[in-house]
Amino acid sequence: MTATISVKVEGPLGLDEPEQLLEELGRETGLTWRLETAGQDGTLDGGLAAIMLEAVLGGAVGAAVQVAVQRAIETWRGRRLDPPPVTIIVVQPPQAPQPAPRTDDLTTPEGS
Repeated sequence: MTATISVKVEGPLGLDEPEQLLEELGRETGLTWRLETAGQDGTLDGGLAAIMLEAVLGGAVGAAVQVAVQRAIETWRGRRLDPPPVTIIVVQPPQAPQPAPRTDDLTTPEGS
């Protein structure tokens, strides 16, 4: 089973900060992350208003990756004087419905 983990950072960011977080997440998790800017308008200083980083998880590694992501974010935020809010979102794909139990092997008493 696969899932998607996203890290959303909102607030003014310097020009190098999205790449720094991208590198930090890749180093901590071992996953390939995709960077997407969500606020093209930017801020007065030319920084971005928001970014979204996403990676795909495979198998049962979700909890370990979430811990690694949290660690990477804390390291990245620790280097800032005024760190922006960061949200971690894990999206599990919908699971296929389980087949109903077979009833053709069951016998019912006559007259019921």
